[in-house]
Amino acid sequence: MDGLIIPIIAVAAALGLFAVWQFIAALTNVEKRRLKQRLANDNTKHSGGGVAQLSILAQQQDTGLSGQLSKFSLFDSIQERLNQAYPDASLAKFVIISLAVSVTFFITALLVSNSLIVAPIAALAGAYIPVLVVNQKRNKRQRLLADQLPEALDFLSRVLRAGHSLSTGLQMMGEELPAPLAGEFQHAYDDHSLGLSLEDALKSMAKRIDSTDFAFFITAVLIQRQTGGDLSEVLSNISGMIRQRIRLQSHVKAKTAEGRFTGYILSAFPGIMFFIAYMMNPSYTGVLLRTTLGLELLGAAFLMQMLGLYCIRKITTVKV
Repeated sequence: MDGLIIPIIAVAAALGLFAVWQFIAALTNVEKRRLKQRLANDNTKHSGGGVAQLSILAQQQDTGLSGQLSKFSLFDSIQERLNQAYPDASLAKFVIISLAVSVTFFITALLVSNSLIVAPIAALAGAYIPVLVVNQKRNKRQRLLADQLPEALDFLSRVLRAGHSLSTGLQMMGEELPAPLAGEFQHAYDDHSLGLSLEDALKSMAKRIDSTDFAFFITAVLIQRQTGGDLSEVLSNISGMIRQRIRLQSHVKAKTAEGRFTGYILSAFPGIMFFIAYMMNPSYTGVLLRTTLGLELLGAAFLMQMLGLYCIRKITTVKV
């Protein structure tokens, strides 16, 4: 085993560096992939093939590893959440990063603990880290989109009152609104310009954003296009309703802040006390770090702490 330590460490370090490099590339190459997609859409638009050419292009893009993985329901769900966090992210790259991080954690835990019980637990924890990053980015982006929506609806209402069409309003929103909401409306306008019906383009945008407020907006537009009516007035009413909902959410979040803060303290308390006890008497607590059973107990305690933190967050999270 001792003769394999250096090669194993080298492999773990290489996999870790590869995972970090792939993750950074996934974050920094978004604009490049978006430009390539826009050029492909423009070429399709001017090739005379219309929607059929666009469908062929989509089929060609789905023949890679990402397209093959998306055929499975689990990976299809991951792809949907990944697109909601990073609109141009690749499912294949995400899976590779997750596997690399998982293998790195497995090898590192195996070297440190020399236990075949701790290593798989560490591998599962490592595989979940990219998922946590994506979920955090998705939630942050969804909150930003929700905060920008009322102003966007007021903007669209003014555009409609000025006599412009809804499709023109989508184009103007893509040009005038701040990111990331502008990109979503520009995406919907591009889909409509390439031959997709306005209803389908809006439904596709609602699926990408996955927000109740956006669902209200899309439903109002679809109903108005079927029954008629003053869409600008409807959008103004929805904007006011969303603002009231945001204020209520802020009020509820302030009321539950004490519970969340208490949960964070309770979750951090065992680790802090263990560190203090180790600094005061290393021989007393060091046995947990030097023995396989001790490391397994620490791993089980960590998992139970995370489970407790998850339960506290679920209790203190009130949906409005």
